[in-house]
Amino acid sequence: MNIGEKIKQLRQEKSYSLQQLADLAGLSKPAIQQYEDNTINPSNKALQAIASVLGVGVWSFFSNKKSKLELADFRLGDTLIDAEEEKKTIHKDIVTNSQSYIELEAILNEQIIFDNPISDLIINTYDDIEKAVVKLRKKWKLNDNPIDDVTGFLENKGFKIITVDRPTQSPGLCGRIKDGDLLIPVIIININQEHTREITRKRFTILHELAHLLLIWGTHVDKQMEEKLCNRFASALLLPDGALKEYIGKDRTTISLEELKTIKHVYGISIQGIIYRTHNIGLISWEQCEKWLNQYEVWRTSDENFGSYLKSDEMPSRFKRLLAKALVEKKISREKAAELLNMKIDEVERQFINKSFNLN
Repeated sequence: MNIGEKIKQLRQEKSYSLQQLADLAGLSKPAIQQYEDNTINPSNKALQAIASVLGVGVWSFFSNKKSKLELADFRLGDTLIDAEEEKKTIHKDIVTNSQSYIELEAILNEQIIFDNPISDLIINTYDDIEKAVVKLRKKWKLNDNPIDDVTGFLENKGFKIITVDRPTQSPGLCGRIKDGDLLIPVIIININQEHTREITRKRFTILHELAHLLLIWGTHVDKQMEEKLCNRFASALLLPDGALKEYIGKDRTTISLEELKTIKHVYGISIQGIIYRTHNIGLISWEQCEKWLNQYEVWRTSDENFGSYLKSDEMPSRFKRLLAKALVEKKISREKAAELLNMKIDEVERQFINKSFNLN
């Protein structure tokens, strides 16, 4: 049921004519008619006036029908401590978090339908991975630019990214949720300290899981090769070959730590990842790569400062951003916000209500 239908339903429940509702709300009869016909959308001010007359909250006009979500598929990742218990818990987390997210998107009419730009490619080799990344970056209009906030970028493409804190060996998982005919991709990131000491590691994990969701494997790709190909995808998407070639140049035999740190600061990939990537795109031989990796180990064991990636903490933010918008525009109540956030009402008020500005 859309906004207009709900206004009409509530008006008729009150036995108001179009003219009566218009007079009481300080609006015109044609405006009410257009709202109910969905010819135009009412402003927030008009909705608040209508809601006040009808004795309901503004959020009553927005669809909050819960979707019946189910898991279409789910990748477990590495061995879990208690496999059966972990599976049940993680499945519950995915559905519960996604349920609230999808309901909020419906209230605001801000659903993002996921589209896989490389679903026509079959992946068998590392060369296929490089071609897939080039196509994906072109489709997503990234060119050779860095992805400053991987999490935010993917959230805006329709991915649901959920965090869990569990002492498991698995840094990331992924799956798809079925909502009617829609398949919604979900990436689950383990924020246990073991897996998030370095932001570049979290970024790599997110894109590794993205590879599992996007890539279509050839019939001869086994699980071990699939993991290697996903690793190549993650590093290639983080650091495109054109950018790396421009930074390093050709015929290099040595490289300074400061150069590597600069690339890390800009593209958000680890020093070790940069070294491997330099070999992957043919700038250095495997023998030279091994020498660089050995030098990296010397630096690492001597507690050398490798710098930090500071552009993003790679935490999901879209859900809270949408909730704050819905709350201050009075499309949901404080009680509804508390329910969606699993938070006390006074905490909702402290975070979202007491720190808002009036734009009028």
